[in-house]
Amino acid sequence: MKHRQIFFITMIGALLSGAGTVKGQALDQFGVKKGVTMNGSVNASTTAYTASGIASRRDPFAWYLNGNININMFGYDMPFSFSYSNQGKNYSQPFNQFRFAPSYKWARLYVGSTSMNFSNYTLAGHMFNGVGVELTPRKWHISAMYGTLLKAVPFDVLAPESYSRASFERKGAGLKVAYENAGNAYGISLFRAKDDPASLPFIPDDATITPRENVAVAFTVRQSIVQHIFVDMEYSVSAINRDVRGEKNAFDSSRGTSNLLKHFLSPTNNTRYFDAIQAGLGYNGSFYTVQLRYERVAPDYVTLGAYNVVNDMRNITVAPSFKLFNGKVNLSANAGMQVNNLDKSKSSDAKRWVVNGNASVAAGEHWVLNGGYSNFSNYTRVRPQIDPYFNNPMDTLDFYQVNNTYNGMVMYHAGDKERQQAITLNSSYQYASDRSSADTTAILSKFFTSNVSYSYSLPPKDLTMSASVNYYKNSAAGLSTTFMGPGVNVNKQFLEKTLRTGVSAVYNVTSAKNTTGEGLTTTTNSTLFNTGLNINYSPRSKQSEAVADGEGKRKFFSKQTHTFGATISWVLRGATTNQPGYNELTSTINYTYSF
Repeated sequence: MKHRQIFFITMIGALLSGAGTVKGQALDQFGVKKGVTMNGSVNASTTAYTASGIASRRDPFAWYLNGNININMFGYDMPFSFSYSNQGKNYSQPFNQFRFAPSYKWARLYVGSTSMNFSNYTLAGHMFNGVGVELTPRKWHISAMYGTLLKAVPFDVLAPESYSRASFERKGAGLKVAYENAGNAYGISLFRAKDDPASLPFIPDDATITPRENVAVAFTVRQSIVQHIFVDMEYSVSAINRDVRGEKNAFDSSRGTSNLLKHFLSPTNNTRYFDAIQAGLGYNGSFYTVQLRYERVAPDYVTLGAYNVVNDMRNITVAPSFKLFNGKVNLSANAGMQVNNLDKSKSSDAKRWVVNGNASVAAGEHWVLNGGYSNFSNYTRVRPQIDPYFNNPMDTLDFYQVNNTYNGMVMYHAGDKERQQAITLNSSYQYASDRSSADTTAILSKFFTSNVSYSYSLPPKDLTMSASVNYYKNSAAGLSTTFMGPGVNVNKQFLEKTLRTGVSAVYNVTSAKNTTGEGLTTTTNSTLFNTGLNINYSPRSKQSEAVADGEGKRKFFSKQTHTFGATISWVLRGATTNQPGYNELTSTINYTYSF
């Protein structure tokens, strides 16, 4: 409770200090002349599905209702959004939600289901249901939040799948303060979250979840040293208690101590400290930029304000980029090395080298070329293990994995106001090999994809047509798969662009060859045909007004439109030697009201 009081006092103080800059202003200065306006949209849709030849892969009927509404009242923006569906009952964290975010000048308030981002290692986009505020007066950026990050989802002994969905109710609060001036920036963010152990009335003995508590803090700095040279750094520390009851899942005292503060923040029996740092040094030239970056995340680093944090890694990269010939030629590259097992607690080490480069060229008025190459390699060394009976080290194992990818694009486009056309070729080739020190034979996989497309449009007639051919081939040990087929698409607008129609069709043929160790080869061929039709109609409507035009009065609804739409999709899968053919039909009807 003490932490919560401190948080609210800080947030209220920030609000009052920001409000003080407008205190004493006349009422007309708040935008009375702007009046009240509303804009947004509401969408309702329903989907029907049926299948023949296979079991249904989705519900036969579903409906959705979504809305985004913004009310501008005397200069204050008050957006509100909601979504509702009969599918929401299938989720442990309900799909149905609302969001209200009013704003005025440099102040914005969040109410309902929303997300905020303080830092990659504190609060990083986690959804919460509560209240948040953002204040950006002049050179300051102040953010604060409080709400429910997770709702309590109880266990159901009659439904084993409930064990993976069960969760304690989790509350969270955070504060971020940053200052920026002339490209230099300094900031600090604090985040705290805690599970409520009493939110679950029943916890099975074999349950793996425990109520946790977390405090994370991050410091950020961006500073120009001299002309063209800048540095930036973010340092974060996270303290995690994985069981606030202190009765289950005791920590291994050897974990969680590999951080730069281990000599200053000694771990307790229930709490561990982790840290993360990312820093960069860059130089901005007249036509080039060079950056050197360093990132280190301690093993087991976790924050309850992020869904996932990649930890136990150290990464060093250098990234140059060039702009030549007035921006017509752009070159960029990135090279780096990443290692894991920073605290030497794992039985294997991994090193990864990444090198990639990209080039884009605008040759004249009609040609555009892009190309790229990446070389991803992974090296894993399993350290010797001591045999307890013979006291002899086992052989070490060196495991190599290499991926090389080449990709390119060539496009030719030409035309005028009457007609336009373009031809595009996209291709990608990748091969990956795995090899261990005990086996000199590499396991090689090859992937090749290519697409050729042609588009032709007649702008005066509101007609666009396109055709394409796709080709894909994958070969690995004993298996080869080839996929190819054409596709067409036609779009046409009628009735002064109020009626939009489109039809598409794709036909694919897949051939798979499997060779066994005895030299026997089996071939499986399959076909797939997919076609669809979509129609959208938006009748023109006159602008409606809540009051007559006059001095100091505005239109309540600036513009109103109605859109009616329908989509039909049919999939036909041909029969194979192992599976009978089937077809699926999906139809959707939707209505959108925009104002």
